[in-house]
Amino acid sequence: MINRLSHREEPGPGHPPAPPGASREQSETQQPTARPGRQTARPGITTACSSVNPVAITSIQIPRPADQARSDIRSPAWNLPALVLNKIVGYLPPGDQYRCAQVCRHWYDCLPAPRVRLMQWLQKNAPVSCLADPGLGRGFNARTGPFFQAANNPALPALTHLQQEQELTETWQDSQQPPHAPATPDLLASLVHYGLNQQLTRTHRLELRPSPLDWPDAVGISSYYFSPCSRRLAFICKRRAESSQHLRLYSWEKGVWQRCRMVTDVVEPVTSFIFTQAPPDTLISAHGVKILAWQKTQDSTTWHSTLVCHVSQPYTVSTLYSMSNGDQIIIAENTQREETMLRVLFCRPLQDGKGWTTRVYSYKVPLNFRVTMAWDAHPQSCQLALIKSTRTHDCETLTNKVHIWRKGREGSSPGQWGYNKCALPQHDSRPYQVVYSPDGHYLLGGLTNGQACLWALDAQCQLHEQLITDYLYQPEHRLSFLISFRRDSKQLALLRSWLQVQLFFCDPNGHWQPGPLLEAPPVPHAPGDNTQITIQLSASGRTLVRQTAWSLDIWHQAPAASWQHFVQHRKEEGHRFPPYYSLLQPGELVCTTIHNPELTLRIYGPDNRGQLVTKACMPVTTVICDASPDGLSLLLGDIRCPPSLLQLVPAQEHHRCRLL
Repeated sequence: MINRLSHREEPGPGHPPAPPGASREQSETQQPTARPGRQTARPGITTACSSVNPVAITSIQIPRPADQARSDIRSPAWNLPALVLNKIVGYLPPGDQYRCAQVCRHWYDCLPAPRVRLMQWLQKNAPVSCLADPGLGRGFNARTGPFFQAANNPALPALTHLQQEQELTETWQDSQQPPHAPATPDLLASLVHYGLNQQLTRTHRLELRPSPLDWPDAVGISSYYFSPCSRRLAFICKRRAESSQHLRLYSWEKGVWQRCRMVTDVVEPVTSFIFTQAPPDTLISAHGVKILAWQKTQDSTTWHSTLVCHVSQPYTVSTLYSMSNGDQIIIAENTQREETMLRVLFCRPLQDGKGWTTRVYSYKVPLNFRVTMAWDAHPQSCQLALIKSTRTHDCETLTNKVHIWRKGREGSSPGQWGYNKCALPQHDSRPYQVVYSPDGHYLLGGLTNGQACLWALDAQCQLHEQLITDYLYQPEHRLSFLISFRRDSKQLALLRSWLQVQLFFCDPNGHWQPGPLLEAPPVPHAPGDNTQITIQLSASGRTLVRQTAWSLDIWHQAPAASWQHFVQHRKEEGHRFPPYYSLLQPGELVCTTIHNPELTLRIYGPDNRGQLVTKACMPVTTVICDASPDGLSLLLGDIRCPPSLLQLVPAQEHHRCRLL
């Protein structure tokens, strides 16, 4: 059917295709109408689909335009019942479903709305790794769109349609979204992620080309971030002869990285920064006691700063969080511990875009008590968790209380931040760090007695213990390095010892159970100080990476198989760098830099059978640092080396992938 559809002329006046903005009964009653004077045609796609029921499809004959006036008599396909039509079309990938909706008015009215069809199809076919961050959708036009076009990716027509639809509905969705509710899942971002997964999985060989970066000599890097849309890249850097740090910002424009001009009257050096989830194309940076917001002008290469707020001395900015609802959370600490020890600043841009409003909350230190704090935020659900541990000076009493901050909590204004209290049952130890799960439903705390505890949050923001372990390797180190969740938060990896990683799974009843214990081969002559150890699970939970200062281990679980130790790379005598890695969420690629014997970039990834294979191997001069959220840009560099970038491009012998 699809081959016939791809060569069929448009229906005549008897069966015109309805415009995307047209209203439907039931399935499209909540869809916004298109802007007056602007119509968006449904994109077509000519790929074939092998999963279609051949008996059902071959019986459908599409009439020629001249025969359309008599189509109801000559072809039973025009009168297929809605249930049968939906069943047949449900076998097709998204692009072909769009074309089916264009066949005639009857088919258009019987089939669900485009967004509904895509959501249903992704829920049925997409892996858990496609629970993508919304930023991937914002980078579609400049980043993944050209990549898909060069690769002839069959997801491109559906993505183009969604992009056009999102431009019409973005303002409407923002105005309808309750300020305290989680952001609506971004369908465009999920389909972009799925298309990237399919493209990178079904490609046997990946090609990378250098992407020049205007960088001065004798300038080192101290930190870096890609923006959520992957179009911006910012560094904190300094000249080796100077101590002050400054920002450098680059923008992806027309297939190259261009240096952006940053205009400000603030002379204090930058200490930290973050790209915001919302508003888009905004950078928040801390300069001493001043917090600035950077936004681009129309030419996209000049950015101006505006003052967000001041942080009163002797407080210093500790953490910056950006929420999906546009609020920015700044946590400032007072190490002198006089009257207060922590301040939380909730900042939000004014509606006219000409300034910011800030609300400050202070955590006080009671007399004769010792207080410690641990915190983490979940940007998508717009929540902040703060655990306050209070112990009397005689050490007889320890209380652990959790404050879950969110907007619109019961009894407060919908636009105002407030918190719910919850007491933890632990009385012999305190949580020193906490980490949210990717879906925001769980909090995991590292306790000072070496245990790890997992709590579930209910609708009233109360915590319920789900899992507690008697082991957590090196609990004094950064907790996010010692544990890792699967993208859907149903699997957890926890570092049990120097060589062991324990897996846990959430069963269908919501109970957490221990899974396999993965053990790495010992590394001869490795020193006892292993403070640089870290683990990370892939989005699907089928690949696990463990890195130390002396080795890099990769485990993989193929479909219907058990976990296998895939490879171990070691730092040998004479090697300049230890093994490094970056785990790409799209495509589940593990990018590594190893000595072999020269420094080499090697990329591992699953093939279309789920087996982990080598997909790229090339010499490099420095180590892998990070990858953009869309996985198309790899950042290499070192504190002693200038940064360099590699851009992923479709292989020349690329075979067209299929969304099946």
